[in-house]
Amino acid sequence: MTKEYAKVCEVADDRLVGKLAREPEFSCVRCGAKAHDKRSVCEPIALEPDH
Repeated sequence: MTKEYAKVCEVADDRLVGKLAREPEFSCVRCGAKAHDKRSVCEPIALEPDH
């Protein structure tokens, strides 16, 4: 059984969005949503670290 993951772009609860997007490492190619876990965005791409 696989666990469902909330997609940042589909969440209406501001607290959950904040939790999912805390210290983002991935961005969605389609909508630009950012999240820590790549499973929380539709089409993830790794964010480049700030230098």
